[in-house]
Amino acid sequence: MNSSAPTRLYLFGGLFLLLLAILISRWISDWGLVTLHVKDAPLGKVLASIASQGHTHAKTSLDSTLPVSLDVDKVTPAVALDILSGRLDADMRVVYLAAPTKSALNAAITSLETTGKVADWTPHFYQGPSAVGVIGTDPSTLELKIEGPDNQLPLLLDQAAQKTGVMTGTPQDWSPSVSKLPPTAPAGKVIKNLVGSAHGQLANFFFLTKQEWRNRRPQAEGSPQAEGGGQPQSGDPFAGMNGQRSRMNPEWREARVQAQIKQLPPEAQAAAIKDVEEMKAVFKQMQGLSQEERRAKWEELMSNPDFADRMESRRAVRQQSQTAEQRIDRGISYLERRQSVMSGQGGTSVGGNGGGGGGGGNGGGGRGR
Repeated sequence: MNSSAPTRLYLFGGLFLLLLAILISRWISDWGLVTLHVKDAPLGKVLASIASQGHTHAKTSLDSTLPVSLDVDKVTPAVALDILSGRLDADMRVVYLAAPTKSALNAAITSLETTGKVADWTPHFYQGPSAVGVIGTDPSTLELKIEGPDNQLPLLLDQAAQKTGVMTGTPQDWSPSVSKLPPTAPAGKVIKNLVGSAHGQLANFFFLTKQEWRNRRPQAEGSPQAEGGGQPQSGDPFAGMNGQRSRMNPEWREARVQAQIKQLPPEAQAAAIKDVEEMKAVFKQMQGLSQEERRAKWEELMSNPDFADRMESRRAVRQQSQTAEQRIDRGISYLERRQSVMSGQGGTSVGGNGGGGGGGGNGGGGRGR
């Protein structure tokens, strides 16, 4: 009888350790993921919850009392914020600010949150959708290789912005040199090493801001102009941002696309490469054309149902994060454009896929609605 007592203790001890291991495993797997179910909650409270669960920082220049609804399970902070930005017709950015002192950083962040601008700073931001059509891509996780020959921090941070899509900024009167270029690594780590090498201070956070250019439609959605053809973009949080897109280094733009593709599952990379190459061919056709000629060429391409459906599928990725009302409005607009195109060709009217997919964005191992 006495000999059975240690056996029971060992058994209970083993079961306890197994249960503990399962709990720790689940805790680790959920670490940094966001689960949130709110309806008409203040934006500031929702951002605070996302930041707390995601172990990150989230800021905004929008009214923190805005009522927002969000329904996500075990997604990354980037996915949650991307879905949220779609609901608000806003833009989600990953920001890295570098300055010589903490006080300069704090002043810049305060100005950014209260006025939407930071005076006397040099910004680097190149707007553009994900080339691979994935909701909630965190550009700070993209692989980044920094190249010379310049070693001034603002120039290197501009390179990082072009190659990944992060937003960077430094005071205009501060341009230290970097003693050593860091090795290839995720962008967030590379930027941290660059700023550290220049003996500067760094602030990193997600940022939600209103994008006026999303609400203006001088060109058809998905067109080369709307896809980043150098058109001025108002509503940027830093002064002097307009037209930066047109100054992108083509090789660095290509590096961003390749870094995005590299993050896809292996089985999806070949299709993404093909899609990117096809879009390159389209944009190449637009080079050297006047604005009117580009518009006419784009209308010609959109008269092809297969091409039009592909463009609508690209838009649908973004629209997955929008409310049902937003998708209905855009779906009706899309059907009206298709009706107009097909009627102009003497064909019968055809329905499209409307404003996009279901009510959620997938990512981070969970779902968003």
